[in-house]
Amino acid sequence: MKKYTRILAALVLPILLFFSSGTPTHASYERSPALDTRVSSRLWELIFGDAIDASESEELRLIPGGDIFGVRISEGKVTVSEDNAAVGVRQGDIIRKVEGQKVSTVSEVREIVEADEDGIITLSLSGSAGECDLKINTGEERRLGISIRDGAAGIGTVTYIDPNNHSFGGLGHGICEPDTKRVIEISSGVVSGVILGGIEKGEKGHPGELRGILTNKREGEISKNTSVGVFGRLEGRKTDTASALPIGKASEVHAGAAKIISTVKNGRKAEYSVEIFEVDKTQTGSKCFKVKVTDPTLLALTGGIVKGMSGSPIIQDGKLVGAVTHVLVGDPTVGYGIFIENMLGAAQDEAQPKAA
Repeated sequence: MKKYTRILAALVLPILLFFSSGTPTHASYERSPALDTRVSSRLWELIFGDAIDASESEELRLIPGGDIFGVRISEGKVTVSEDNAAVGVRQGDIIRKVEGQKVSTVSEVREIVEADEDGIITLSLSGSAGECDLKINTGEERRLGISIRDGAAGIGTVTYIDPNNHSFGGLGHGICEPDTKRVIEISSGVVSGVILGGIEKGEKGHPGELRGILTNKREGEISKNTSVGVFGRLEGRKTDTASALPIGKASEVHAGAAKIISTVKNGRKAEYSVEIFEVDKTQTGSKCFKVKVTDPTLLALTGGIVKGMSGSPIIQDGKLVGAVTHVLVGDPTVGYGIFIENMLGAAQDEAQPKAA
């Protein structure tokens, strides 16, 4: 009887597994692929009476990135980005209202100022000194004469893509306020296309950068900006699921040869040789180990690691172990890398702040 039960179970199990599985449709890593594995393993256990370790039956696999992407994030508020003693504003002050009207973008401020007829604008501010109203004479040119921002824009590199739901992580570090260096709290973010325009090679004392133009083509959304990367979902992008790799844990990362994947020439991504050293397996931030570029082609193109390469996936022993995050100003051939585990932990952390 037991023999026939096993045969019947073998025929029925695939059908049960089909109806018990599903593709996540919500924010990245809110539902881990391991959950589906545990459900499947439980069905097998109920039928056959033998428990299977979920971590052994199926491992998380992600598609390594290496593609350049454009970032446009909105803070949902207008911030003064430079002190101006003559006007009476301080760096970090928030402009809540202009002429009594609530504002959340620079364009809204500009529209009100340009439409004003008497040339006197009242700003309602909040900052370290509390809340106050400030009157500014905009003159005939209708200009406030202060530097303000409502978000940030730039380029970076995709670290990974989840083949199940197209969620992604990139940069390996946060997008920060230029003045305070604090991670920007975002209200919304957009992934856009990028047209590479050239490379400024890195030199000792002067980091280089990838130069590019952000297009108006929307390629996805950014939902989280954290100290260890930005996260969101890509739209309409073809992915090669066959290229997905297993994850290398922090405990597996070691000094020695590795590869990074970056897009630095002709808009095409390629692999380049690096060496990993000084691994700190206890590090939870974005500087977990050092990476030295050894590939002669990449050295000739960029001089090492340059701005825009942040997020370039690092492959070691056939596993996705991390991403490039920073470059050393004194030596552009050397930079830092982050453990992929740190990025995945932030991607599924529901406590990440968002701007109101």
